[in-house]
Amino acid sequence: MASPEALNMLQIAKADLDTAIASSDPTIFRETAWGFWLQQSVEKTLKAWLLELGSTPPLSHDLTRLLKLLLEQNVEIEKFLELDQLTDYAVQFRYDADPTPLGLNRIALNQQVQILIDQVEAVVTGSTKS
Repeated sequence: MASPEALNMLQIAKADLDTAIASSDPTIFRETAWGFWLQQSVEKTLKAWLLELGSTPPLSHDLTRLLKLLLEQNVEIEKFLELDQLTDYAVQFRYDADPTPLGLNRIALNQQVQILIDQVEAVVTGSTKS
């Protein structure tokens, strides 16, 4: 049976991804705005995964920390490790008036986060054992 908390986190993560996708145009949206919403989506998705595994996620925006917690539970997350680079958008870049853009590929990262959400949703809803 799916964890209600995990399902709730996934619902919010999907909404955050929708906002990130809507803010993907670099001629309109600063990288920090897009990156913040994408980081939030990843954070909530990883926390949903931890909740489904019976863990209590820490109150942290640190994606590296959340990924390590999943690794400790023998979850195969290697293809998502590069998402840890989004951690800076959660705190540091939000309070910097003129941050140096990282020049990340918004479309590719949006797609990678969608893959993450799909995988975690399959785990939470029981469609897979991953």
